[in-house]
Amino acid sequence: MAHTRGGGPQLSAGDPPADGDATDQDVARAIGHALLRSGGFGLAVVGARDLRLVDANPALAALTGQDRRALIGRPLDELLVGPTVATLAAAVARGDGGVTLAAVTAPTAAQPSRAVDVTVQPLAADGSTAVLVVRGRDPTTEALHDSERRYRSIVEHAYEGIWLLDVDARTTLVNRRMSDLLGYTPEEMVGRHLFDFMDDVGRAQATRNLERRAAGLAEDHEFRFVRRDGSDLWTICSTAPLQDDAGGYHGALAMVLDITERRRAEEASRRLEAQMLETQKLESLGVLAGGIAHDFNNILTGILGNASLGLAVVRPGEPVADCLREIVEAATHAAELCRHMLAYSGKGRFVVERIDLGGVVESTAPMLHVSISKQASLRLRLARGLPPVEIDVAQIRQVIMNLVINASEALGDQRGEIDVRTAPRRIDRAYLERTHAATPLPEGDYVLLEVTDTGAGMTAETRARIFDPFFTTKFTGRGLGLAAVLGIVRGHRGAITVASEPGRGTTFQVLLPAAAGATPTPSPAVTAVAAPWQGAGTVLLVDDEAGVRAVARRVLRWLGFDVVLAVDGDEAVAAFTADPDRFAVVLLDLTMPGRDGVQTFAALRALRPAVRVVLMSGYNEQDALTRFTGQGLASFVQKPFTAEALRAILQQVLDPDRAPP
Repeated sequence: MAHTRGGGPQLSAGDPPADGDATDQDVARAIGHALLRSGGFGLAVVGARDLRLVDANPALAALTGQDRRALIGRPLDELLVGPTVATLAAAVARGDGGVTLAAVTAPTAAQPSRAVDVTVQPLAADGSTAVLVVRGRDPTTEALHDSERRYRSIVEHAYEGIWLLDVDARTTLVNRRMSDLLGYTPEEMVGRHLFDFMDDVGRAQATRNLERRAAGLAEDHEFRFVRRDGSDLWTICSTAPLQDDAGGYHGALAMVLDITERRRAEEASRRLEAQMLETQKLESLGVLAGGIAHDFNNILTGILGNASLGLAVVRPGEPVADCLREIVEAATHAAELCRHMLAYSGKGRFVVERIDLGGVVESTAPMLHVSISKQASLRLRLARGLPPVEIDVAQIRQVIMNLVINASEALGDQRGEIDVRTAPRRIDRAYLERTHAATPLPEGDYVLLEVTDTGAGMTAETRARIFDPFFTTKFTGRGLGLAAVLGIVRGHRGAITVASEPGRGTTFQVLLPAAAGATPTPSPAVTAVAAPWQGAGTVLLVDDEAGVRAVARRVLRWLGFDVVLAVDGDEAVAAFTADPDRFAVVLLDLTMPGRDGVQTFAALRALRPAVRVVLMSGYNEQDALTRFTGQGLASFVQKPFTAEALRAILQQVLDPDRAPP
């Protein structure tokens, strides 16, 4: 018995023959016949040169469904079919041994094809013949193998990640999709614990989930894994327990769907929705506050106008003078509250200047030092060379005061620090989207005002409400403090952010747009005139509020004017049309039903282009005048007004040479 080149045993004539005169071929044929008679498998002797069957045993005939004698002399490719037959033929021709390949028997009328394994063994020393050992495969085993191949193909090509765990939650199998999602190879994941792919929060959730799998529960749930690079992988896991026939728990299977991009889109959508709701809430409250302030200003106009007129005509020392003075002071305080409400509504800019914000903070510092707790240490860090901002200095000073006082109160009785900082900033869209702003703001250059304290900090619930009107964490309400701050900032086309956590203090950041273009002309300041200036001529007084008409008429008559009243725009146009040259000046309300102040002004100018019109409004001057830019409006008077304030405005319009500077 020799050995083939393939390493398997070779049947050879080298072994002693029974008849010493026999040739190698005779010996090989005798050995082949002996094998054919004794073989339990399908056996065939094949000639290496012509690849035809020299002999076959009954087992092969039964395996192929053909008569044994009919097989003799048939070519090999009529016995076996499939892509491996050419490889088998080449092995026989070369005399290779120990080669085993899968093949399929040729179908016959009596029997369909069968899957077989064929092993080649050379028979003669010169390689002229070979024995083919043909073993039929068990159909059940073959079906199992096919099923395994199909399922492995499904697993490897599945869109979802597939993850198998043993009873100890260690990885026994993952497909390529699952390992790619986490940034590993399958080999790196196998054997590792499930907890290796998540943070502490995930481990707590996974522990509960595994307990439910061990209890036999299958379910779907969202889960956040941690990728190899530290980023989050958000998934939907369809999980089920692996159990034996007796119901014993042997592990778990998870089908893992990547929803990271969907989650990001949902988060972005939620942030946008929250911003929209916040904007709508602020706009609604702003409209409410502005409307209340406007109406309240009309009421205060009657109170303040009548009281100031009475105070002007009463003799000094009269007992009623003190009463009138207190009424004027109370009405003035009420008017200040209205200004706060206008500030919250975003309509609180009155006198705009182009100025260095650091200088405003510096000039406010003395007031800050006396307003804060003695336990607080105030530190200013003001950048030099800031780009200018266009602001109402009084309003921004109120912002600074409110934020610093709020920081001082956050310290309570404890020692702490308050930092006030200014700096230039280049702001991008991503940052602006996280701010409180009335409308979407453009990217670009801003000036930062930052107030930081080392106080108690705020919870997320408190942060969500700090800009609501009259919301407070203190025992006594503080009115419109931070709400007014927000309104002032919004009115300046700026934005504000707040960062705070319990025990870690609070930081407010206010962004004001850096000024560009020409410097705006400041609105003239209104001051009372000491000299008893008297007017002459007729004034057309147009206002839909009876109380405003009544007090304004009294003041105008006191100043020496004749007065024609109109309750709305249509009545004013009709009176003016009758005699346009009669009126020295028109006092015109901005907000009226029907034909409003803008439309009435246009109609009056059409009748007499040089007519002098003084606009009255409970809103602030800047917002009111934006609708009259370049149209020749003579002046503006803010409601509520005193008798002396109205005198000063009319003197500036009708007698500017004698008006005080």
